[in-house]
This record gives sequence, structure tokens and C-alpha cells, in this order.
Amino acid sequence: MTSIEDIKRLVLKPYQNHRQLSIKEADTISLEILDLLSQSDCKDTATLKYLANFLTLETYHDLVEERNLNKKCGYPACDRSQNRVRDPYGRNAMATQFLQQNNPYAYLSHYCSKFHYRCSQFYEVQLTDDALFVRIGVHLDDEVKSNAPKLQDISLLEEIIQGEELKQQDLISLVSGIGQLQISQNGDDDAKQELEKDLSDWLSRINIVENESPHPMGDFFNERSR
Repeated sequence: MTSIEDIKRLVLKPYQNHRQLSIKEADTISLEILDLLSQSDCKDTATLKYLANFLTLETYHDLVEERNLNKKCGYPACDRSQNRVRDPYGRNAMATQFLQQNNPYAYLSHYCSKFHYRCSQFYEVQLTDDALFVRIGVHLDDEVKSNAPKLQDISLLEEIIQGEELKQQDLISLVSGIGQLQISQNGDDDAKQELEKDLSDWLSRINIVENESPHPMGDFFNERSR
């Protein structure tokens, strides 16, 4: 299991003397993170959120593929294997492409379950495509350089669904993430309806906690005063 401290110690430690990474350093960090997480899993949700500081959409997709090659579920927080490890058409590129585009269960070749498939989608739409070398100071250790900046706050679908309370920011992240999901279903209405049903079921389990003492000027004022 890989923790935040493992990432700092095994990957980031050599780069604590400067705030901006070179292109070569950023590429090296990306490759080392891919290697580390393709063979191991995130120890906890904090590690998965921290990992987002160093990923782009492209490197995340690479990570999913590398984990699959190691017979692991593509979602970095999962310690299981994907549901369908063997691909009987693996040597036939045309058949593989056809199945990926038309098989409603194609995700099982990459993930252990539909739930982790959805969790992975929700995670990836929050990632930025900004190159790692332009993320000033994101690699710095808080204990070495105080107040080292973090790229962004990441929300995890499993935490939102399983949580008994839903904060306003979590709701914003959930709605935004659902709105951005890019699901390639090739016009498959049944698959789209299935997705809508999944999201409806999950949202029905969420308890939205209202502010018992709202500010007279509304939520916008509360956000600005923080």
C-alpha cells in the first residue's frame, strides 16, 4: 500500500530545493508515480486525493492501463483485480475495438466493478491538463517548505455517497462531475438510462444538511468571509 509519505520519500524527496520543476524532472516524477502506483494501491483516500496533484488526464489513463497490465483494478484506491482479466480477442485489434465500443460491460476489463468505474470517471474529470512542470511548488513537502501549494481539492464519489452529511462544496463537486462525465456509449439509450438510474440511486442516499443559522446576506457572503 502506498501512502502520502511513501510518495514524498520515494518520488519527491530529490526535488525539495526549488519551487519549479524542469520538464525533465516533471517527466521523471510522472514515470516514477506511474511505476509506484501501477504495482501498489493508495493506502487511504487522502493519498488518492494527494496523487491528483501530479496527474493529468493522460497520465491517469496511462496509470489505469499500467494497473490493468499488472492485473489490478484501474481505480488506484482498489486492491482487487479487474473483473475480466483475460481478453479472448486481445490479439485481434479490430475485434477488441468493436467490443470496447459496443459491449456495455467493457469497463469490467479495466475495473473490478461498475462502482469503481464510476468512481474513476468522477475522479478523472476533476484532473487538470496543466503540465506538471507549471504547477509551481506542488511537489514541495509542507514540513520542508511551509505552506507549499496544492493544486486543487479533489472530491471522491465514494466519500460523497457513503457520507451521512453532504457539504455544499461536495454537492457542487458532485453536480459538476456528473455534468462533465464523458461516457462513450455510441448513442446507447439503455446504457445512458442505466447511468441515470445509478446516479439517481446514489443521490437518494445523500442527506443534504441545511445551515440552521444562515447569514442574512446568503451563502455567497459566507463563502467570501472564509
